[in-house]
Amino acid sequence: MTVHGVDATFSAAWNDVEDFLARVGIDFNQTQKHTQIGTISAEFAHTKTEEDGGLTYIGIYGWTVNPLREFYILDDWGSEKPGGFSSDGTPRDEVGTLTADGETYDVWKKTRVNKPAITGPSETFDQYFSIRRTARTCGTISVSEHFTRWEALGLSLGNLHEIKLLLEAQFNSGTVKFTTAKVVVE
Repeated sequence: MTVHGVDATFSAAWNDVEDFLARVGIDFNQTQKHTQIGTISAEFAHTKTEEDGGLTYIGIYGWTVNPLREFYILDDWGSEKPGGFSSDGTPRDEVGTLTADGETYDVWKKTRVNKPAITGPSETFDQYFSIRRTARTCGTISVSEHFTRWEALGLSLGNLHEIKLLLEAQFNSGTVKFTTAKVVVE
């Protein structure tokens, strides 16, 4: 991954990887919930290539603690749209839908058991996914809106650890170039 400086724009290439992550954004000190921090959003614009199928996620990624939660807000993907199954083939639970930034997102939840997390190598935690129904390569993601709507759907969040713009790729090859990549707190 190469960071280009202004607004943390970046580019990356990967070749036949099991799991590749490239992300930029904000780290928090795990002492405040999102409602105590401010209104959080992200601006992004990117181009990508993908070879060999597999999974590619582009959007928001992060963690909370107390309770431990891993979350994704996916606005773009590769050849395979994410949905009701994890990359290991196990099902996710459909929670409902939400509307943010003028688009409908499907909301999914998955409990991970004895998996690596920010707090240790073998933890149990919930993963949340908001998956946009139609992919896009640029725009603004209203992160705080997703958090508020998740909580209305019964999905609890803890104190923020991080919020990052993310490219995650599994079992494929490709490239990405972010010309805008910025997480904003107001």
